[in-house]
Amino acid sequence: MAEELKHLIDQIQKEGVEKAEEQADAILSQAKEKAAKLVAEAEQKAADLLAKAETEAEAFAKRSVRTLEQAARDLLITVGQGCEKVVTETLGQQVDQAIEGGLLEKMVLGVIEQHKGESAEFSVSDADKAALAALCAEQAKKSGQEIELTSDAEVLSGFKVGFKGSNAYLDFTGEAVAEALASFLRPELAKIVSNVAREELAKA
Repeated sequence: MAEELKHLIDQIQKEGVEKAEEQADAILSQAKEKAAKLVAEAEQKAADLLAKAETEAEAFAKRSVRTLEQAARDLLITVGQGCEKVVTETLGQQVDQAIEGGLLEKMVLGVIEQHKGESAEFSVSDADKAALAALCAEQAKKSGQEIELTSDAEVLSGFKVGFKGSNAYLDFTGEAVAEALASFLRPELAKIVSNVAREELAKA
């Protein structure tokens, strides 16, 4: 009887241990699966975050480059406009100084010569009207042309000339001459500014 009882106890213990081991194995297996799943999810999340960060960094870099390019263009335009203003103002001053006295008389004589037989009306400043009066009177007498001198407050240097019977007139004012010269200089100015900018960027 004692032997059978002992055998029964041993059997119960053995089954209990085996069942406990099975449960432990099942719990361990579930824990491993859950841990593996959590690790995989964490790795995927990290990969997604990294990919997003790389995309955002690339987009930011592109935006930064575009912003810098636009800033460089704006700077070049500003510098170009500044240079153009300085050159145009200097050019205007030089032209005004040049179209005085002898050169102004030569220009007037040249127009009269090229338009022989046409009645001409020259619009000049008050000061130049007084200076050119004798010359125009002499030329009118020589050529038989009608040459009229009128003062125009808007003409600071040089002259405008119109021909009777024609709606066209020629503008040889200092402002018009300077603008014409500046129009030739603008492409060269832009080229110079652009070349200097490229050289400075190459040094950086």
